[in-house]
Amino acid sequence: MHWMDSLAGRLAARRPRFFEDGWGASALLERLSKGPQGFALPELHEVTLSAPRREGRLLVQEGRFPSPAAVGPLPAASAEARFQLLLPLEAGPRPPVCLFLASSGDHGFGLRRFLARPLLSQGVGVMLLENPYYGSRRPPGQKDEALRTVADLLLMFRATAVEAVALLGWLLARGHPKVGISGYSMGGSMAAYTACFFPLPMAVVPVAVAHSAAPVFTQGVLSALPDWEALGRTCGGAEAARQRLAELLEGLSLTQVPPLSNPRRAILLAARQDGFVPAASTLRLLQHWRGAELRYLRGGHVHGLLTGRSIIARAILDAFSRVEPLQLPPEAPES
Repeated sequence: MHWMDSLAGRLAARRPRFFEDGWGASALLERLSKGPQGFALPELHEVTLSAPRREGRLLVQEGRFPSPAAVGPLPAASAEARFQLLLPLEAGPRPPVCLFLASSGDHGFGLRRFLARPLLSQGVGVMLLENPYYGSRRPPGQKDEALRTVADLLLMFRATAVEAVALLGWLLARGHPKVGISGYSMGGSMAAYTACFFPLPMAVVPVAVAHSAAPVFTQGVLSALPDWEALGRTCGGAEAARQRLAELLEGLSLTQVPPLSNPRRAILLAARQDGFVPAASTLRLLQHWRGAELRYLRGGHVHGLLTGRSIIARAILDAFSRVEPLQLPPEAPES
């Protein structure tokens, strides 16, 4: 384990605990834990875009839309999705676009804008979605990213995937010829999950990705984050809670979803000394996505995030080069 990951683990132990309200409603948890479930391709008809503003050599727009996943138990605060669209001026009005999903604790857009800067300089646009339960979409009473129940975690995963699929389709309908998806850590896992349910060709670059959230919450340095005492009150103690959570999350793993139809368009990136994501977890996904490529970042989870953005950008550009442009008539320009 890289020393930065060890330090981050000690600091994480002082953060608010996840799942302080336990497992969540039993009927909801049972429905969400029945294994990965597909969904119809959602369409976005009510996207509100701000007027473009210029930031240096970028055009930036803010976007909002009613979440297609906002039916039922998703909190009211998370019902409206929010994103930023960053397009390099020199690339024209409809360049290829990569959707970046948020890592754990990545509220707002600043961290992903840092990661995306080399990509923007190469003429690829970037879209940044704010997760449900994060930033302006955080429910009242939630402390930072510390989701209050396990059911909230599963709802966030599924809702983010539904919204991401909808945004990718929206980008293609606007006339962007290629789309891709990436993310770091939790964002990488959700990017991989989203890619499994998107029916059209796309570039896929999950970074520091686990095949399942189970080893992240029960084995890595973040295993100190769950409130094991709260979870154990209804299932026989902390160790029984750890086992139950591992089994639940493993049942929802990426290896339970059919693999990508064309894994050659996928490039996985792993940190060599990752203390958050066990190496065996990434390798399980690689084996499941037979034909995908694996590359490495130097150092550990934190070090890779701070120093690996040029390697991440190179992988995304290479994955985009393996995708044929999709010829669709663009929608009418937004008013």
